[in-house]
Amino acid sequence: MTGVSFSPDVSNSPRPEFETISDPSGVLVYDPIEQIRFELHTSSSPTLRPKSVDNYPFPVTSAVTFSTDRIVVPKLLGVYGRNQNFEIVFSWSGEKDRSASSRGASYLEFDVLPIKLYLAVDSPVTISATGSNTVIELGSELVVTLGARSLHERPAGTITVPDDVDATMRAVSLLGSALKTTSPERSFPTLRGHPPTIERGEKFSVSGGIERPDTEVELVIPPTREYVYPATSLAYYLGAKVVPGTSPRLVADGAEYELDGPAGYETEVGRTLQHLFFLDCLTRTEGLYQMPLHERQQVESRIDLDYAALYEMPLAERLAAYFSVPFELLETSSPKWHLTMDVTPTPENVEVLPFIADDLSLVRCPTEPKKSPTRAPPTKIGDFCRGTEPEPEPGSESEPEPESQAMPPDRLTVEPEPTDSVEHAWVGEGCPLGSNKVTLTSLQRRIERTAPDRSNIRIRVVCNDEAMRAEGIVREMYGFRKLVNYDVEIAYDLTTAELRNLLASPIDFLHYIGHVDYDGIQCSDGILDCRDIENVRVRTFLLNACRSYEQGAELIEKGSHAGVVTLSDVSNPTATKVGRTLARHLNVGFPFRVALSIARKQTLSGYEYITIGDGGMSLCQPQSATCHFGHISRDCGERYLFELRSYVNQQFSIGMYQRLHSDVADSIYLGSGTLDTFELTAEELDSFFELESMPFEYEGDLYWSDDITATDLT
Repeated sequence: MTGVSFSPDVSNSPRPEFETISDPSGVLVYDPIEQIRFELHTSSSPTLRPKSVDNYPFPVTSAVTFSTDRIVVPKLLGVYGRNQNFEIVFSWSGEKDRSASSRGASYLEFDVLPIKLYLAVDSPVTISATGSNTVIELGSELVVTLGARSLHERPAGTITVPDDVDATMRAVSLLGSALKTTSPERSFPTLRGHPPTIERGEKFSVSGGIERPDTEVELVIPPTREYVYPATSLAYYLGAKVVPGTSPRLVADGAEYELDGPAGYETEVGRTLQHLFFLDCLTRTEGLYQMPLHERQQVESRIDLDYAALYEMPLAERLAAYFSVPFELLETSSPKWHLTMDVTPTPENVEVLPFIADDLSLVRCPTEPKKSPTRAPPTKIGDFCRGTEPEPEPGSESEPEPESQAMPPDRLTVEPEPTDSVEHAWVGEGCPLGSNKVTLTSLQRRIERTAPDRSNIRIRVVCNDEAMRAEGIVREMYGFRKLVNYDVEIAYDLTTAELRNLLASPIDFLHYIGHVDYDGIQCSDGILDCRDIENVRVRTFLLNACRSYEQGAELIEKGSHAGVVTLSDVSNPTATKVGRTLARHLNVGFPFRVALSIARKQTLSGYEYITIGDGGMSLCQPQSATCHFGHISRDCGERYLFELRSYVNQQFSIGMYQRLHSDVADSIYLGSGTLDTFELTAEELDSFFELESMPFEYEGDLYWSDDITATDLT
């Protein structure tokens, strides 16, 4: 393996912090930007001493030293031992029946945590599993160094562009400046880096020392926004120069590859990105992380590639080898792509492109959005406003006719085309049915976020209607996570002044239950119109009320990052069910738009809910870095078929490894989409349930792994 160079951290973001904890004794690591806490437990209370990170061979931004003879990580996780040259000399994957010695390793790297952690040790240690814990035995009391790096990143500079396409192409050419490496390891999300921001101006200019990497790769495309915007993620990932031409194609070291196949340009660009990315993920198993990758095992009989040789090739040569593999051979084995964004090709939306690249999103440009009329409730189901009436049973002959649901005159409702991606977002004019309405301001708040003055997650539940207090039980669905510190309160019948003050407070999530219409939010003494509020500090919210879209849009405009709103009337039982389901999924770390997509399916009226703002946000980090969802069925005998799906997030995006600490899954997987389907006994299924709190579907109903056992599934 050749050496791989990494760009230094040049951001001014706050660094991870360390503090001593007791009961149990140990070290708390806290990321103030992402509000993530993680604990390491020790035999006795340690004394922490700050340590300089200037000469460390691994990428950390803060470190401490302390003495201990034993470290317990309250989680099963992979551990890599690296020598002084940062080469892996051993790996341990959380096996309960195998211990590992770190002889020859100077550093231990912990795999798949919400904060990147490294442990420097000067003597051999033994690593084993006890229950759901990873135990590191040092033999005697030694001084160790714990280094940490936040997974939050910020752009290194800004590109200013006038409103002409040539300038936009120059800007997109520079997005790859954020890549920390051009080796196959750039397929890891932490080694890509956030691209520089783009802002509109009169003259083209670049700040922050931004330079495109020398990749000898060009994207030749017609000079129109309809061609430039869909090429954003591919240009960023390849570090490619975008140049004008009549026929879209990729040029690498003189070789050309057409990008306008039978399925059309946008589809071909997306397939190309997925194909090259997936092959990078397979090839990188010869590099820094030599893993038994499940997806590589699946395709090795279909393709004849020398991965070791590919890893050593320059980028342009490697691309030629990748293009020699037909796309069709890999489509069934590559991860389901996580996100497609529809972006209307206007000059204003040029500023969204760096965030598209950071998400590695596929892009479509709907030139004429498909307008949709107001949807009536499903046949046989009357849609009551939130109130005291029970929701009618499906098929009831006494159900009333649907009520009129007038839209405000200035709202354009659009119906996006279906996509094969896990998630979908919409950037541009119109309110997208069943999707995530993303705004530039909400995306910009990703990089503008400052560190809070506290380490807990503040959640406020507000119920402003006596008849809806049944939903107040959601308070119990927040805050039962280990290693996540919650501050949850519920309030009833707030006045307009009290709600205004609450919206101006640094709250992480507001769960509002009550009535909303186009004029404002109902309070005990009148209506609070969010258009009259100057400053909103609530980061995320659910306005679980009828017709809350306009008020939610104002909250996003005034300072919130993401929220869930309704487009029309919703019944009280429907709202209660969606609210409870959404709350629990947010509590275990599902991104907003994924959590809502699951909650929406629990009722026929769920289509009235959409995500607004930066729907890829999570309220907290998942226990296993990504969120999992299971689908369980029975075979003809006594065994269970367990299909496990994975959902990535902004901190652990497409390309990360996933390790399932179970006796029936000894491989490493790529995140996003269905990981695998396992045939399990009841005992093996219960062992899966014990790994983490996880939702799953069985015979059409939604359950949670910590509420049930296999014997309950009859």
